Amino acid sequence: MIQNDGLSIPDNYLEEWSREIARWVNVNLDNMFARNVMPVRKVDEAVQIDVVVDYDRTGPGAKVVAKGSTPTGKTGIKQTTTKQDILQFMDWFSVHEKDLKSNPAMFNRYVDICLDNVHRLEDSLTINGDASLGITGIVAAAQANANGKIAAADNAGVWGSGTQDPHADIVKAKRLLDGNYKSNPLYLIGNSLDMEFLFNLDSMRQPFYKTIAPLFRASPDADPYGSWLKINDGFAEGKVYLAVKNPVVAEFVVSENPYPDRLPKAAGGNFPVELKGWAVPRIYKNEGFVEIEVGTTS
Repeated sequence: MIQNDGLSIPDNYLEEWSREIARWVNVNLDNMFARNVMPVRKVDEAVQIDVVVDYDRTGPGAKVVAKGSTPTGKTGIKQTTTKQDILQFMDWFSVHEKDLKSNPAMFNRYVDICLDNVHRLEDSLTINGDASLGITGIVAAAQANANGKIAAADNAGVWGSGTQDPHADIVKAKRLLDGNYKSNPLYLIGNSLDMEFLFNLDSMRQPFYKTIAPLFRASPDADPYGSWLKINDGFAEGKVYLAVKNPVVAEFVVSENPYPDRLPKAAGGNFPVELKGWAVPRIYKNEGFVEIEVGTTS
């Protein structure tokens, strides 16, 4: 039997809301941008600072030598350690004490909205970063790519215009990726308004995306949104990006996935309910992201 002392929300409410979170994630997983574009790495719930050690080889490398001889110079390892606080993402709602005899599913819509807000914030931070939190976003990483970017003067034409040639722009942009990552899964990411131009017809009267798909090792007949094309309107219109999915390039680190937590009764007979999780996006290699300026016709 579930007990309630009147000072906290009953356990059956938290149990229902936990099930609702699982249902929401099952339906919306494909729309969780940060967790789709970046590899997800789960760490222990006790971890508050994520530590990554990067190893680089030193020395001249392997050589061909005569029998009985040894090469000059030896192989060594140089390591670099980077640390990042794991951040708490939170939203909340409240339940009045008079509602505690109702069905907890009555509040599932509140759970859905708070959960959507939390994941929107995850996506926004992944895209735009936050200097005050020490987070580099995808946009800043692409702009810092030492290999360069496709600026307005470099593309084949404004997307959506009569000179549009997104295939040529993407081929040129792929050359700016670090060669170590070109065999990894690759996405084209950006604002939904820019991506719609890929459904314009080329000179052969077929959508541009069909000729572009093989550049991402995808079938021309596959749904691009379900494979290599990822949209999020947190990106500003007029620029799209190539993004490599590789844990050496970037990761979305998760300590705790969002969960409901209750607090003691507050003034007015209201019970605050927090929905919170612990995670952080981490970008290690700028050369895994390339900016393509496509212009805007709007």
